Parts: sequence; C-alpha cells; structure tokens
Amino acid sequence: MKNLMAVLLAGGLGSRLKTLTQDLPKPLVPYAGSCRMIDYSLRNCFNSGIQDVLLMSKHEERQIHQYLMENWCDKLNMHFGCYNELHHQPPEQVYARVKREEEKGTADALIKNRAYIDTEQVEDVLILHSDHIYNFDYREMYRQHKASGAALTLGYQRIPRQFVKLFGMVAFDGDNNLSEFVEKPANPTSDTVFTAVCIFNKAVMYDYLSRLQNSDWSFDISHDLIPAMLANGEKIKGFAFEDYWEDIGTTERYYLGHLKLIHEQITLDSPLSLAGAEKMQRIHDQGFDNVIMPQSYRQQTFTARDSLVYPGAVIGEGCHIESSVLLPGARVSAGTRLFNALVNEHQTETFAGEAAS
Repeated sequence: MKNLMAVLLAGGLGSRLKTLTQDLPKPLVPYAGSCRMIDYSLRNCFNSGIQDVLLMSKHEERQIHQYLMENWCDKLNMHFGCYNELHHQPPEQVYARVKREEEKGTADALIKNRAYIDTEQVEDVLILHSDHIYNFDYREMYRQHKASGAALTLGYQRIPRQFVKLFGMVAFDGDNNLSEFVEKPANPTSDTVFTAVCIFNKAVMYDYLSRLQNSDWSFDISHDLIPAMLANGEKIKGFAFEDYWEDIGTTERYYLGHLKLIHEQITLDSPLSLAGAEKMQRIHDQGFDNVIMPQSYRQQTFTARDSLVYPGAVIGEGCHIESSVLLPGARVSAGTRLFNALVNEHQTETFAGEAAS
C-alpha cells in the first residue's frame, strides 16, 4: 500500500447536524459512545496498512489538528499540508506564519494540495470522508482497482430510497463499469449510491482537474470530476460495500445510526478515543432494558430502555429514558420521561415521537 495515499476530507461545516456542531467541528462529533466520527476512516487506514494520510480540513481545523496530534500521529503518518510544521513547531507559531490558500470545494482542495499528493511514490489516491461510520479493509478494493487498470474505482451501496437524494446515485453495467452518476437527484430512480469512498489513478485525476480549471465548474469531486471522467469514457469500476456503512449528514441519520447500534441491527467495532471515556456496556438488568452505557451509570436512580448514554451525560433521579441518545454534557432533569430523543448540552431533538416531562 506504499503507493497509495489516503486523502481525508474534513472541511464541511456540518450545519445539518445543528447544535451537535455548535462547539465542535463535524469530524469530532462523538459517535457510538466511545469515539469521534473521524476515527473510523483513520482506523480503517491503520488496519489496512495505509501509512500516509493527508488531512484536508477547513472549518475549525485547529481543533482537528490537535485531536489528531494527540490520538493518531503515533499510529499513522499524518500530513497537514501547509501546516505540516505542526509536527515540529509550536502551533501558535505555525498558525501565525502560515495562511492557507482559499479552497472552493473538494476538487479545488486536491488542486491546492497537489504538492503534497503528486509525489514520485504516490500512484493512486484514496478519497475518504471524516463523517463516515464503517469498518473496512481497503486492501481488496485497491487490489481490484490495480488489476482492472481503472482510472477510478467507486464504492457503492444500496440504501433506503428516501435517503438517496442526499448522495450520488449510481448505476453499473453488466461488466461493473459505471454507466450513470447523478449527484443528489431530486427524484431518485435507484437505491444504489456512491459511498464517496473512491480510488483515483493519480495521473488521470490531475489531468482532469487541470482541464476543469479552465471551465465553468463548481470545484467539486462529485459534481465535476467524476462526471467529466464518465462523459469522456474513462474506465470507472464499482466496488460493493457489503457491510454496514453510514454517512452521517443530518441529525436524523445520526440518531438512526445510534438506534441501529442499540437494536444490534449492525455490527460495528468502534475505537475508544473519547477523553475519559469508559468502556460502554450493554445492560439488561436493574431497571435497564437494552441500554448501552458506562458500567458506573448502573448505580444511578433512573430507568432506561433501548437507549445509549454517553459518559458525561447527567441524568436526574426518577427519570425514564426510552429510545434515546444522550450525549456528553446532556442534562435531564429529575422526573423527566424522555422518548425518541437526541439530547446534547444545547437542545433536545425528538424523532417520530415526543419528549415529555
């Protein structure tokens, strides 16, 4: 995997996650009770033997840099582009001296960071996102990419039709060649979507990016780069994601993703990286019916069912929690009855039901 560089996109505002991103950049939003969303793609890289990961961040990136320095730089060769001196100098000096060039979109970020990607050793570029929740070994996908001689290999998966409009809708012919790509269709005709995990041949990728620079484009990988390659007849192959994969773009998908964990509809091995996090346990006794929470919470005087309680949530005496997710900093007043809710320190949002107190 030494000729493959992973590029981790982490520049989104995360506005559809509402107050979950009020104090944190989207990649650092907690997940599964034990880690941050960014940890899944990074651990997948580590487990796949990928050594080099280039972070392409923008919003609140100093927090992301600090988190990666503390948690991942001893495991992976983390590259921070123009901020790479963070490995050797105090952060305040680096940020005072270096000013990142404005990046207008994901494809433009690949252009602006070309000096860190287009090296002699790198032959292919693995595009990853910092808000994807999944366990995956990229080695077989890369093997097939190289064996096929494809210019691009796209990950794809079938999802409920109602969510297809949030993604790139794809179709493949009988030989597994990409035949259709529609980014965020208003009226989806298929339930197969691009997982936004893909491997580009580096030389072909930069050839098309150079052409796009001279056109009227929106600076985006999915809106511009992939459609241009498809229209020009490049060999684009598909790779099926058979196991669980989730793109957490909205609070609803965040909540539903946790419910799948609670109801054991998925198998997900999550890192343990939240500061001060206790190991989460699934508890079925003493007033707790299928509740994922730290062992220490069993001593508290509340009852719960089909819920996940993060370390740092504060729950008052006599509460009943059902089908809910309580994040660090959440506070539930004594006697509250809470149903179908996502609670953080700023607000309570309910889904398909109401919270009552």
